[in-house]
Amino acid sequence: MRKFFLIIIIAYFSWEYYAVNYGETTIKETVQSQIITPLKTRFEKRESNRLSSDKFKYECDGRQYCEQMNSLSEANFFIKNCPNTQLDRDYDGKPCETDPRF
Repeated sequence: MRKFFLIIIIAYFSWEYYAVNYGETTIKETVQSQIITPLKTRFEKRESNRLSSDKFKYECDGRQYCEQMNSLSEANFFIKNCPNTQLDRDYDGKPCETDPRF
C-alpha cells in the first residue's frame, strides 16, 4: 500500500514539474476543467430546473389540511416546504393518502 501512495505522489510531482517547465496545463487546471466545472454546471442546471418547476408554482399560504389542497403535487410541495402541515397522518412521506380525490 505504501508503494502505491509513493507512486501516486511521484506521478503528481512529475506531472507538475513537466507542466510548469514545458507550458502544459497543471493537474489543478486539468481537474478543474475536466471534472469540477462539468459537475458544477450539471448540478446548477438540475437545481435551477427543480427550483423553477416547484418553487414558483406554489407558495406557503397557511393551508394545512388535505381538504384545502387542489392537487397531489400541491400537497407534495406543502409537505416538503411549508411548516405546520397536517397532510401526512402516518408520517411516511406521502401526503393525503386517504383523500379520495387523489
